[in-house]
Amino acid sequence: MDRRCSQTSKKILSSLFVALSLMALPVTAEPTKSLETHHALMGQILSANQQTPLTGFALHVIVDDGHAFSTAKQSKENAPQVINPNSLFRIASVTKTFTAAMVLRLHEEGKLNLDTTLDKLISDDFFALLESDGYALDKMTLKQVLSHTAGLYDHAQSDQYLAGIMANPQQDITMREQIKGCVEWGDPVGKPGERFSYSDTGYVLLGHIIERVTDLPLPEAVRQYLSFDKNQIENVIWERGDTVAVDESRRVHQYLHGTDTFNWSPTVDLYGGGGLVASPIGMAKFYQALFSGKVFKHPETLTLMLSDTGLPADSPYRLGVFAKDYNGTLVYQHGGFWGTLVMYEPTTQVVVAGAVTQQKDYAQLEKVMSGYLILQAKSAL
Repeated sequence: MDRRCSQTSKKILSSLFVALSLMALPVTAEPTKSLETHHALMGQILSANQQTPLTGFALHVIVDDGHAFSTAKQSKENAPQVINPNSLFRIASVTKTFTAAMVLRLHEEGKLNLDTTLDKLISDDFFALLESDGYALDKMTLKQVLSHTAGLYDHAQSDQYLAGIMANPQQDITMREQIKGCVEWGDPVGKPGERFSYSDTGYVLLGHIIERVTDLPLPEAVRQYLSFDKNQIENVIWERGDTVAVDESRRVHQYLHGTDTFNWSPTVDLYGGGGLVASPIGMAKFYQALFSGKVFKHPETLTLMLSDTGLPADSPYRLGVFAKDYNGTLVYQHGGFWGTLVMYEPTTQVVVAGAVTQQKDYAQLEKVMSGYLILQAKSAL
């Protein structure tokens, strides 16, 4: 991270940015600012981060409805595979925004109530597992699970879970094994509603609840209820169980501490806390549809999703998205473990989605994307 970028690398990055930033979507009217201005802002941010450059990345920016541009940088580890904003990445926890939106759609349909407690929503098997570890399921609400305030331990952050994956990364892991891991590897982290504590286990339970309520596999339910076809959400695919197959030739090799994770089992993170494979363009299009009111039937549902009412005062999370302040600029966002990130800035209504090839570059990706949105917000004042 502290290696200085050579002049040659700078020239390569500059050339790639200029070439790929011309990949603009067809437009029907002029945006508030020209796309060239938006290109220039992104160029400033990328140039300012040359001392710690991103190894390989793809970014897509939606300026407003119908106006967008993309940029990417190739990685020698991924050669000869070409990385671009239509490349497919495992997006990990960015999936949580989709899962939360799915629950809220069922709330709109009257099929779920956010105040319903888990004892009324989950299977007898999962109830018995969680109750055996002292979870007060009759006090844990659906809203608390959505907001990571239910007090659930996170199986995915346990040493045992990570050790098991590293020992046999191609071994499939079931939903039940993940719930059981929550019980065996940790204990409740607080009383329901008491505090924020991020939990993949909670979103696995949400995936389970969605399947029980809709009587559909999770991938099919999400695709149907979130209106992927109507909203032209393409290149967003559940890695297993979807009605659309993943084009493996377009899926990027993503690296963790130098290890290629391409052949790791998708069940490591599949059941609602993660599981989607998507392109930066696909991620951006979904966020644009979500925040422009095209996913929910009623605008009040989006308001509910973004509200902090009833949440602990210091909670950074809403219902499926983080609300983060960058030097006075509010951004709604979600990131994923492998190095994926989507951001929405409500003042300018700009969406940025990105992915890196090296998981270690995630913090730098966030710096680039948030820096761009800060510049956008300030220039709009």
